[in-house]
Amino acid sequence: MRDAEFKIRTGCADDAGALGELMRGLHAHLKEPTHHMTPEILIRDVLDEDSVHSVLVAVRGGVHLGYALFHESYESIYAQRGFYMADLYVSEEARRQGVGRALVAAVANRAHEQGLKFLWWVSEAWDEEAQAFYAALGAAHEPMIAHSVSYDSFSALAEEGKKKS
Repeated sequence: MRDAEFKIRTGCADDAGALGELMRGLHAHLKEPTHHMTPEILIRDVLDEDSVHSVLVAVRGGVHLGYALFHESYESIYAQRGFYMADLYVSEEARRQGVGRALVAAVANRAHEQGLKFLWWVSEAWDEEAQAFYAALGAAHEPMIAHSVSYDSFSALAEEGKKKS
């Protein structure tokens, strides 16, 4: 069985360098900036034991194959707590070996063990390979548009909110 060739485990500070490389790989794939993430930021924001974020890594023989980054969420439509999976990435070399499915299954298991009731994530509409993979997991596809405010727009909006608070 292919999944016996690798292990899924909770990420730790020792993974920061390799995890940062995987994250840069994800953002390069998505045609997004790749320079923001550093091992120090990962240790501070994700790998610290008090972090609200969790990360699972897939490792084979000391080589990091992929990761899933997630945190708890609440959805009023379900009136339930669950996990939002912010990132799922498997290196090009490790694809089609069961790594992605094993990572998503491990996140779902972690949620189930904590009494949570769902797992959700978003993907790029143009990424047909990802869409096919998620469909094979049995994921429901709900067309929606994701919105975000960042950098200068975020600062301006926050300043506006400060004036009204």
